[in-house]
Amino acid sequence: MVFLKKGPQCNQPEEEAARIRQAQYENIARLVKAGKMLVTGPFDNEEDLRGIYIMDCKDSLEAVELVNTDPAVRAGRLVFEVKPWLTEKNSVFK
Repeated sequence: MVFLKKGPQCNQPEEEAARIRQAQYENIARLVKAGKMLVTGPFDNEEDLRGIYIMDCKDSLEAVELVNTDPAVRAGRLVFEVKPWLTEKNSVFK
């Protein structure tokens, strides 16, 4: 599970912020198609905790590698924290 938090660089002009969001959506779609992104979404608030990713990765290192491809992370709009999260076999997730 990845917790997305407000990053230090959230002051881009709106046009640039919109471009980063669009690139982020495209990256998420790529990860979904690859079977790596299982659940994603923002929180409906203006707090520092902005959203989550639930990913299917072999380990935390793979999760970090994939989250670092996020354009919002690369631009500094978001920072993240990875928490290994285990589910029961044959539950909703793999």
